[in-house]
Amino acid sequence: MLDIFYTYEKMQSDDFIRLVLSRYYNITNPSICKSFHGKPYLEGRKIHFNLSHSKGLTALAVGKKRVGLDCEGLTGKARPAVLAKFSERERAEIFSTQDFYAHWTARESYVKFYGESLAAWWRKVEFFDKKIWFCGAQTDAKISQFELEGYVFSICGDYSKWNLRKVETQPKD
Repeated sequence: MLDIFYTYEKMQSDDFIRLVLSRYYNITNPSICKSFHGKPYLEGRKIHFNLSHSKGLTALAVGKKRVGLDCEGLTGKARPAVLAKFSERERAEIFSTQDFYAHWTARESYVKFYGESLAAWWRKVEFFDKKIWFCGAQTDAKISQFELEGYVFSICGDYSKWNLRKVETQPKD
């Protein structure tokens, strides 16, 4: 089971991670480490997580296995400069803003799963026919996608079920 926590409240990334880990996992004052490319992790813990931001939303996926998470708001249009950098096979599947962001977030969740940089892996990764391809070869990466409140989410990891939790940090009036 993968837990996905999200909030629309303005928070620093590490503060949101600490809040979730403390409130829901009883990990008080976690020391958050970062990989070479910035993927957060806890040293010596058997908990995996990944963070994503988009247009006022912060989301954190937490589970017992490695995970990559990306989300994007569905407002606006597909970015023509970015669309031109997708492979020909991908462009043949992109007909709408939703399609564009489904492909974008799938790619990015895969890159984040491995803790790599999007800039370094952009031309190596493809999302085509609902599968991830790396350097032209189909991978066994599992990509799950869903839409929530005007955002598309992509999860890379071996998870078949997830639990969504909206996090309120401030007391309501």
